[in-house]
Formats: sequence, C-alpha cells, structure tokens
Amino acid sequence: MNSMKKYTIAVVGLWHLGEIFSAGLADLGHTVIGIDSDKKIVANFQKGIPPLAERGLADLIKKNTDKKRLSFSAKLEELKNCDIVWLAFDTPVTKHDEVDLKPIWDFFKLAIPLFKQNSLIAISSQIPVGSCQKIQKFINEKRPKLAFDLAYVPENLQLGQAVKSFFEPKKIVVGAAKKTVIKKIEEIFAPLHTVILPMKIASAELSKHALNSFLATSLSFIYDIADVAKAYGADIVEVTRALRSDERIGQKAYLDASIGFSGGTLARDLRILLKKADEVQIDLPVISGVFKKNKVRRDLAVKYLTEHLGSLQGKKIAVFGFTYKSGTATLRRALALEIIPKLLTAGAIVRVHDPMADPEEVKKALSVKFFANPYNCAKDCHAVMIITNWLEFKKLNLKKLKLCLKSPFLFFDTRNFFYDQEKSIRRVGFTYIGIGH
Repeated sequence: MNSMKKYTIAVVGLWHLGEIFSAGLADLGHTVIGIDSDKKIVANFQKGIPPLAERGLADLIKKNTDKKRLSFSAKLEELKNCDIVWLAFDTPVTKHDEVDLKPIWDFFKLAIPLFKQNSLIAISSQIPVGSCQKIQKFINEKRPKLAFDLAYVPENLQLGQAVKSFFEPKKIVVGAAKKTVIKKIEEIFAPLHTVILPMKIASAELSKHALNSFLATSLSFIYDIADVAKAYGADIVEVTRALRSDERIGQKAYLDASIGFSGGTLARDLRILLKKADEVQIDLPVISGVFKKNKVRRDLAVKYLTEHLGSLQGKKIAVFGFTYKSGTATLRRALALEIIPKLLTAGAIVRVHDPMADPEEVKKALSVKFFANPYNCAKDCHAVMIITNWLEFKKLNLKKLKLCLKSPFLFFDTRNFFYDQEKSIRRVGFTYIGIGH
C-alpha cells in the first residue's frame, strides 16, 4: 500500500454511488473529499451517517475519516486542490424512464473555472452514449486553456451489496483516449488486483447500456417462456434450471420469472438505446419488444389476483416488500410503486409491510396503510402478495400467517421466491400462486 501511487480525489455527488466511491477510494489509500451541494447530506456524512444504508459502509466512513483520508464538504472550491474530479451523481430517471442530465450540466457550469491544470475528470454517473464527447467540447469552449483528461468508468454497484461490489469487481471498464489515463485508473484501483478493460470512451458508455439491456432482454425472454409454461402445465423454474445448466448460458443468468423488473436502471438503458438509435434512424425491434414486454408485465398482478378473487373491489391485499430491493431502504423506482396503484385502481384495499422501509416515506409515496408487523398487516386480508424478496419473509410462521387471513387464503409469490416451500405452504392451507408454474 505504501508504494502505490496516491491521488487527491474529489468525489462529486453523495447519494448511493458517491457514498460508496468516496469511502471506497479513500480505503484504497487516496485522499478523498466528498462534495455535495446539499448541506444536510454533508452534515450527516460528517457525523458518519450516509444517506443510504449499505452493509459495512458506516464503518468504512469512520475508519477513513479517523485516518484523515476522507472528508466531506459542500464547497465546490475544494476542486482547486484535487488531481482527479470523479463524477458520482446518481443521475435521476423520470417516471418515463428517461435520464435527466441537468445535475451534471449544472455542475460543469459552476465547476469548470475551478478545475486544476492537468487534472483528470472521471465520470461514473449513468449517462447516454455520446455524452462524454459533449462534455469535453463544453469544457474546451468554456476554458480553452485548460489541460485535462477525461475518462468514463461505468459503475457496477449492486444495491444492498454495494461495498462488496466496489471491493470485489470481476473487472473495471475504463473508457479513455490515452494510455496515460488508463495507467492512472489502473494505479487508483491497484489494491483491488482486478482486470482493467480499456476501450474507447464511447464504447465504455455503450457497454453500460448494452449490459443492462442484455439483462433486461433475458428477463423479458423468460417472461414469455413463463407464459407458455403456465398455459401448457410446464414449470418455469424447472425450465430455467435446464437453461442455466447449459454452459453457454450459466448459473447466474437473469432468468427469474416474475411480474416485471423494477427500478429505473434497466428501463433507463433500454430507453437510451431506443432514443440514440432513433436519432440515426436505426430500428431496434428486440430492444423495443423488451421495453414493451416489461411495461405490460405489471398488469399480471391484477390478472392473477382476479382469477382467484373475482372482482378486487373491496378485497384486502397485504403486500409484503415495498423497497426497490432487499437489503436497502430506498423506494426509488420500486416495483411496488407501480404495482400497488394498479391494485388500488381495481378497487382493492392495500396494506403494506416491509422490514426496512421508512413508514413516512411509504405514506408520502402512496395512500396505503403501513405495518411494522407482518401478521398485523395480513389480518383479515384475502391475499398476501410478496413483491420484494426479503430473506426475513422466509422466517415467517406460516401457520400464524394463515390464521390472519380470510378465505381463499391466497399466497401470491410474484418472484417464485418460495418455490422450494410451495408444498409446505399449501399444506398449511394457503392457495399458493407462483409465476409460470
């Protein structure tokens, strides 16, 4: 560690991506200052409280602030002393799955006069292909005498396991025009002993869209197969097992049948590819089909419930799992936020339980009643519907849960999360519904 090249790095934007990168880069031995215009976020960081909880993150922040390698500020002027400026904004995604680059452009308008000569601007924020070229041109126009380099390093952090994702990457993609920039990125991440994949900047930008779109395509593909499985009495989980056993596909393939994928990440990159292709008059029927398939997939919740309950008017549904993903408290673009309104529109009365969601945030997001206790949530309901696959739900006392419900005692497993427990769930007296089997 002592012989490695150390840099002074400003990480700009301190929500999920920025909180991980600031703490992670500091732990690699660099001097890092996390910068955000939100003074409340900065003040919380100075107390060791990140905006989004991640396993091990608070300890990582404390360790590196104690060692004076990590600090936080709301002042952009700090950029003047930094060798590297690392953009880590979690780029907002609209409800139409379109990326909003305003925070990034607002930053550059204010920050360009502050950049140090010969600095490196590294971008890990989610941006459309071609954006780095526009950014480079914008900086050159605003400050023609500034000598700087630009690199695009797409993030690949898994929400709920982001610290682990940062420190144990299978590879790091780096888009840059010069070998000296690639070398600098290699030096920054040297302690991780991982593979660096150098490429053109535009290729690095496109690789992020391609990766997420491939994952989304895998999901939409298995949704189609699940629908055929249900119609012909096949079992989608068994079919998936056969697919994953093929070495050309693999055990970790995105082949989980459900009622749709959540979050803005996959849909964002599908939308970007469609928009960019349209700009140069290229038709993308596969990507377009994936986008449409996921959009209509959300209607399955009402369809499946109606098959068993008839009209949903006045029927009580207990939804277990409200956050975007297990292991995190964020509601940002959570699937529940898209599914529950459809249930409410159909006349259902929805009650919600989640192990980590903030009740106040839930209340602001939707007009539903939140319960900290799952059994209280299920009381007098006609169905329990699992949306987020929290491990805590596997510890539920099924007999106790069933006693809380009313006939027909539906257990709607929208993720096939309880597939291995289906027999015991039915034995207790539930009517079990999975997807595609």
